[in-house]
Amino acid sequence: MTKYLLAFVALCASALGGSPASIPLEARIYFANPNELVTKLGPLLGQLDVFTDGTALDGRHYLVAATTSEQLQAVMTRGLKTEVTWPSLRDKYRVMTGGRLSSDFGYFFNYYEMRDTIRHLALNYPQLVRIDSSMHTYEGRAMYCLKISDNPQTVENEPQVFINGVTHAREPMGCHACVAFATMMCRDYGHDSVVTWLVNNREIFIMPVLNADGYVYNSDVQPSYPYWRKNTNFTPPRTSGVDLNRNYGYRWGLDDNGSSPYPDDETYRGPSRFSEPETQVIRDFEAGHKFRTCMDFHTYGQYNLYAWGNTNDDPPEYAATLYPCGETLKANNGYYATGPTYRTIYPTNGNSVDWEQADTLLGGNRKFVTWAFSTEMGIYDFWYGENDPAYVDNEVAINIPNLYFLTRVSGVYLDPAGMVVNDTLTGNANGQLDPGEGANLWFKVRNRAVHALDTAKAVTAALRVSDTMVSVLTPTVSFPNIPRQSLANNGAAQFQVRCNHNATPGTNVSLRLEATCTDDNVTITQPVSYRLTVGNHPVAVDDRTPDYSRAAPAVVPMENPVRGSVRLDVTVPALQTVATVSIIGSDGSVVRRLPVRTATHQTVEWDCRNEAGKPASTGVYFARLDLPGARAIARFIVVE
Repeated sequence: MTKYLLAFVALCASALGGSPASIPLEARIYFANPNELVTKLGPLLGQLDVFTDGTALDGRHYLVAATTSEQLQAVMTRGLKTEVTWPSLRDKYRVMTGGRLSSDFGYFFNYYEMRDTIRHLALNYPQLVRIDSSMHTYEGRAMYCLKISDNPQTVENEPQVFINGVTHAREPMGCHACVAFATMMCRDYGHDSVVTWLVNNREIFIMPVLNADGYVYNSDVQPSYPYWRKNTNFTPPRTSGVDLNRNYGYRWGLDDNGSSPYPDDETYRGPSRFSEPETQVIRDFEAGHKFRTCMDFHTYGQYNLYAWGNTNDDPPEYAATLYPCGETLKANNGYYATGPTYRTIYPTNGNSVDWEQADTLLGGNRKFVTWAFSTEMGIYDFWYGENDPAYVDNEVAINIPNLYFLTRVSGVYLDPAGMVVNDTLTGNANGQLDPGEGANLWFKVRNRAVHALDTAKAVTAALRVSDTMVSVLTPTVSFPNIPRQSLANNGAAQFQVRCNHNATPGTNVSLRLEATCTDDNVTITQPVSYRLTVGNHPVAVDDRTPDYSRAAPAVVPMENPVRGSVRLDVTVPALQTVATVSIIGSDGSVVRRLPVRTATHQTVEWDCRNEAGKPASTGVYFARLDLPGARAIARFIVVE
């Protein structure tokens, strides 16, 4: 903090007055790792009102917390260094807002503005938006939830995603992101192909303000100090509300490090799991849906978080699902601090993301497992940006792609994963579509869905070509079933195409698979785009499909260019009894013959040596798979 800012804070404090006990100070608490926090602070950690954490310029880690001088002294006696950054949080808020104290939250939406904005969306896009106002808080306020779909009034059993904000009442940027995403989906429907497809094939639920009572408390009761975090259940003997993000049922009250048993603490978990009307609403709401993915928006600190918060153990499918999804979130918003809550920020228990991820019992029935994530948006403070629209818009903009991502992977979503030109039987066997020849096309697609429920079944595809110089002779083919996060191809039933002899080599031709499949008994159709270059199609290499028993013969180099050795991915179809792979030089001479097994999919390695054991010279080579009546060829380059 600059000397000027410290002086300004001091002036504000003397002008405002107020009891130091009633307005907390803000401080940093330095630590080496989460284990040191838990070991040295114990239950005191669960009592702290932690805003965020960070890393100082000298590499030290720290928590930023609202606290009292007495609490801070207790932290120091346990052996952790501290630093007061704001003697009064009211002064911090006054400085950030330029001295303006108002209940309208500046550029952020307050509860009433959010309500009016989403009502306006529903009025202007009735074919896309339905507002559910049936869920209520402790004080009876509506927990407004939008459903965005091409049939918003109908339950279509399409894959579902849930997005929410303002679980904590002092975190307005989550509301802003929710409203912005809903607005974009409505505005771009019919104009943007991706948005249109998502709205037509997903049910998107958005709750901009989950903790409506606390949000209104900040705007209407204490606008000069809008740092209220919890709900407003002040029923005696509880006089200070409940932290809703410590009140969910999974591992609720596991220990006092990740939540507090004391009502006056900001992380008070409530008297029992799901004791609060707001968490009961979410519990019952999610139990009535099959949300594959979920985003809970919080502030601040710029983190992407996922399970677990209650333990340092890896959650189920950490490496296969959660980590890759987290890395995608990080790539989109640039928040380098990404990972499980416990080891990325600090321990928590009874939080929403852990409960959504966990396979817990609800009324004796297994809860539907949701792949849930939490993003902590923003820097410096919960209210930073109240008078800076450009900053808020940028934070929202870098997080919108993650909402598109979670909406896509909440059900079957097919991505292109490569294409092979097989011209062994109808062309010159050079692995490309040349003018005047025919070929078979072998497409590879990957199902990006994250939920085990979302296997693409009964998959068929029609091929559409942008250039009349390429004709499709096989209008429709079938693919095998494609489980989530798996790859498949149409090797067993390839498309036949023919290129006009007048086509110009080097011409790029857009290809589109119009794939149709069932996803959890819902039929979806999705375009998947590829590109073919006439006379110069590069070999695409990707994961192999496990079942190749009926696949077409193929040989594909797994490295290109080649240095020292090359692995060849070889497919020999069933019913073949003789097969060889020959390495052929550019002059047509056989350099090496490699043994292969019949009726199998295998990897064959060539060490870049000829039959005499001498190193092969640099240049162009061909790998040729010879079968009775069939042949597959691939080319590659050997370099030094």
